[in-house]
Amino acid sequence: MQDLLLSYYGDDLTGSTDVMEALELGGVPTVLFMRQPDAALLSRFGHCRAIGLAGTSRSETPQWMDTHLRDAFAWLKTLNAEICHYKVCSTFDSSPTIGSIGRAIEIGRSVFAQASVPLLVGAPQLKRYTTFGHLFAAYRDQYFRIDRHPVMSRHPTTPMDESDLLIHL
Repeated sequence: MQDLLLSYYGDDLTGSTDVMEALELGGVPTVLFMRQPDAALLSRFGHCRAIGLAGTSRSETPQWMDTHLRDAFAWLKTLNAEICHYKVCSTFDSSPTIGSIGRAIEIGRSVFAQASVPLLVGAPQLKRYTTFGHLFAAYRDQYFRIDRHPVMSRHPTTPMDESDLLIHL
């Protein structure tokens, strides 16, 4: 792949398609794969400037991530994109046992040999914002810190009980 601007892993299917849509609407030809393609399939998309891999890490354990996410990141690294992006939900919901964004960051840092990992959390079109490291989201035209949000603070699997993303991680 030449001149690849971005490679990315989406932690679920909808997030993966959201990234693809945003890139395409921004004029960046993008392809999204459901599994790692072989060389022949990948070569059919040489015109694309962004390549995505739809994943399931949002609903997986850290042990699953250690194997599968590490392999996915290793493959994305071989694409030599200018940027590799790990797409998470804009509500940043995760826990130490399910969908751990912290574990995904640790794996990514290891595979890409990075000392730091920049985070950009939010989706203004969905009324989700980060200010001074705290995540806020709207519900019925009112804004709440994510730990006080009527829905996300009570999520059955990954309730957000901390709005400070650094503490959450």
